Amino acid sequence: MDLKERLNRLTSLTKQEEKSKSQVLSELRQRLDRVFEPKKVYRKRESVPIEQLVKGKIVSTPHGETFQAEECYPADFRCGEVMLSDILNIPTYPAHLLSRDEVLRDLDLRKTLFLDTETTGLTGGTGTFVFMVGVGFFEKEQFHIRQLFSRDYSEERASLSILNQLLESFQFLITFNGRHYDIPLLETRFILSRMSSKIREIPNFDLLYPSRKIWKGAYENCRLVTLESRLLGMERGDDIPSEYIPTLYFDYLQTGNAMNIHRVFYHNQMDILTMVALTGRIHLVYHDPQAARPRKGVEHFALGRLFWDHGFFDKAIPCFEVALRRSDEDLSWEVMKWLSLAFKKTGQAERARSLWEEMVTWNRRQDTFPYVELAKYCEHRLKDFEKAVAFVDQALEQISSHHGKEFELLHHRRKRLELKRGGHAQG
Repeated sequence: MDLKERLNRLTSLTKQEEKSKSQVLSELRQRLDRVFEPKKVYRKRESVPIEQLVKGKIVSTPHGETFQAEECYPADFRCGEVMLSDILNIPTYPAHLLSRDEVLRDLDLRKTLFLDTETTGLTGGTGTFVFMVGVGFFEKEQFHIRQLFSRDYSEERASLSILNQLLESFQFLITFNGRHYDIPLLETRFILSRMSSKIREIPNFDLLYPSRKIWKGAYENCRLVTLESRLLGMERGDDIPSEYIPTLYFDYLQTGNAMNIHRVFYHNQMDILTMVALTGRIHLVYHDPQAARPRKGVEHFALGRLFWDHGFFDKAIPCFEVALRRSDEDLSWEVMKWLSLAFKKTGQAERARSLWEEMVTWNRRQDTFPYVELAKYCEHRLKDFEKAVAFVDQALEQISSHHGKEFELLHHRRKRLELKRGGHAQG
């Protein structure tokens, strides 16, 4: 066999091997497709189908069928203390300040999709199935809620395709903890379904974070249902707790009986309506605290800190003053610290000094703050180094050497004041 024949033979073997590899890969892809293809759960005949209990329809898509429910609320529908039409008139500029996200500067509720999901698990993850996607949006003067419900695992792609179409029509999203739960979870479901989506790209105003900034400490927690009842004045009827919802869906898959799962539609609708009301409340309380009438001192205090951080000093001081009148003794100490520093920052030194002098008379003094501030006041404004040293000494009496850094700083301040006092005496 000459060299040419040998080369031809090797080339032929290589082509056969490539063909063999290609066949193996093709067969492997087909097997994976069969494994991951959503399977219809075979169950007993439906005793009460969902369409008999929930107002909606079965929708056909290129990806199969799914069930879609829809509710429409008029402009005068009340979400607790506020009507839907009023919410549209509240300025939304606070969104980008509270979230520190410039893309929300132009938030427009008429171009916003409110989104909430119901799933088979509360922690998320690849194995968590989104069986309901609820969305709400304003259209003209009405508010619409659509709920995409997968009656079976095989209907997920149809639900996701409808959601994708809706996302194309809106510029913003509003969620509650959607940043870390709903959005990543839906993104995962799109990927597993081999569908592209821009859901991660749409600016999302997540209400959980501004809610915590404003109402943390005002109520036992900042869960949506807590804010709904305690803050917004909304009441739910025959609702189902969130932790029971996955079990209801698994039971529905096995039996096909919608007698229990239909209650989840009401739960999801209420979550979306609460998000709408909370959106209005967050923007109103920031835009016009007097009109919003915060109920507790802690709310005024939180607003004051937010205004201060954002440079709105003229709005911060009134909030601190109201907070001081409505707070208990523990919170009052913190409020007086912030209010006195606000006075100091805005050139109202005498008003600040008055607060510091009041704080040192308290029986339950909590730290050395007023003594240090009075020492600074005496040093820099009065040039009375004797009094300044006396206030530092009183501060040192409030703490022990175990306070480390603070103890060291006070001693350093005292030494510096002693030198100034000595120099002043010699002069």
